[in-house]
Amino acid sequence: MFVARIVGHAVSSHCHPSLKGSKLLLCQPVDSDDKPTGAPCIAIDLFGAGLHSKVFVSTDGLGARHLVHDDSSPIRNFVQGIIDN
Repeated sequence: MFVARIVGHAVSSHCHPSLKGSKLLLCQPVDSDDKPTGAPCIAIDLFGAGLHSKVFVSTDGLGARHLVHDDSSPIRNFVQGIIDN
């Protein structure tokens, strides 16, 4: 799990069937000073996080696949919570 800032969302005309209807967000990992660290990643959002929201992102791939009810889904990350400052 890591802290990230939402920097965008993903839109695709073709996607894995397990991801249809899922909201996919582009998450930039940040450090304790809110500075970007590492490469952005895609995560499923179930909480309605908006642009620039600070969130917890889980890297539990098994958990993410359970959320979409498909053990063969390519998704690996999901938003686990929104950090309210």
